[in-house]
Amino acid sequence: MSDHFTKWVEAVPMADQKAETVARAFIDNVVSRHVVPVKLLTDQGRKFESELMKEVFKLLGVHKLRTSPYHPQTDGQVERFSRTLKAIISSYVNGHHNDLYLHLALALFAYRTSVHSSTRVSLFRAVYGRYATTPLVLLGSTEKPRLIADYCAELEFTLKEVHATVAEKIKKAQTQQKQNYDARNTAHQTEIQRTGDIVWLHSTVLPKGRSKKFHKPWIGPYVILPCQGRLNYVIRPKSGKGRSSCVHRNRLKLVQNETDDINEQDIPSPLSTKSENTQEQRVAESPIVHKEVEATNMVHLRRSTRQRRPPDRYQDFNLDELEIEDALT
Repeated sequence: MSDHFTKWVEAVPMADQKAETVARAFIDNVVSRHVVPVKLLTDQGRKFESELMKEVFKLLGVHKLRTSPYHPQTDGQVERFSRTLKAIISSYVNGHHNDLYLHLALALFAYRTSVHSSTRVSLFRAVYGRYATTPLVLLGSTEKPRLIADYCAELEFTLKEVHATVAEKIKKAQTQQKQNYDARNTAHQTEIQRTGDIVWLHSTVLPKGRSKKFHKPWIGPYVILPCQGRLNYVIRPKSGKGRSSCVHRNRLKLVQNETDDINEQDIPSPLSTKSENTQEQRVAESPIVHKEVEATNMVHLRRSTRQRRPPDRYQDFNLDELEIEDALT
């Protein structure tokens, strides 16, 4: 969990991801310790879309937002924090990975007291208006007692100054991040999908029993339906069978030729070389292969004739005696 402005983070170890567990963690670590958020962005996991969580958000008056499916960049701030937190904890967790809870609090403290790359201030200072008190600070501390009224006035002034700095730095960081993102996605800037366009959909779901190495991620074709917004599109299968869904534009690719297969279009056949096109190549490229051709092209495996010599340290090892002992036991 992360605050969008101050970048403050919360991380809670949970035994499971049930809706009841997530709701309790949200109430105990966000609502009771900080404040009820005005808006909350989550992914489309079942734990967040459950009726229990919907009722909790309704009672608290939280405006629930959802990320685009299979597009973690929508909630990139939390995803980036998760990667940093994993890197910190992985340096201290034991070999069985069962003592995470022992290091989580100090890992969060280290992250909160570090200067954030976007705001240029620490998360602690952005929230509390002062620098965190650490053992090193206590060693050289000469601060004198102050009146409560003077401390409150100074804290209010400091928070206004820090928040103004944070807002300015965030705006600059967002501008730079947008330029970097647009530079990596020039293709999607030039291809403006419109209502009625035929597109392919990039799917990361691996069907059961399939190998990820040979999985072809583009599926479809789909038709773009009327939708408001520049980043998310509502699509439905071109065949008319199946329900419509809302996806991010980065997962779509315009169909150049509706008669072409996306797999054949994007993944060239390993047989399509500059060599002459033989009869065997045409049969291999054809989606229908006759049984007679399969029988003639069948490769009969034979036992290897290579002589295998065991290392010298196994000279006294008798495999026959070992098999007899195993049979007796």
